[in-house]
Amino acid sequence: MGLRLKPSLSVDARGYMCPYPIILLSLSIKNVDEGGVVEVRATDPAFERDVISWASETGHEILELNRSGEEIVALIRRVK
Repeated sequence: MGLRLKPSLSVDARGYMCPYPIILLSLSIKNVDEGGVVEVRATDPAFERDVISWASETGHEILELNRSGEEIVALIRRVK
């Protein structure tokens, strides 16, 4: 079993639908230092696709993206 990164900040976006999980992530990532990790927990089925697009557009790095039942958990490293 691998070591799990400890996020600098956790965002609970469960129960929110598009575009709110990405908006919460966008606002939250500004509150961590470069290299910091934000964990987002969401239940919006579109979040998985949306966070991949968002990271590609913003240059931040997705470290983990997992789905367990209805919950999606993403770990994103702030690159800039």
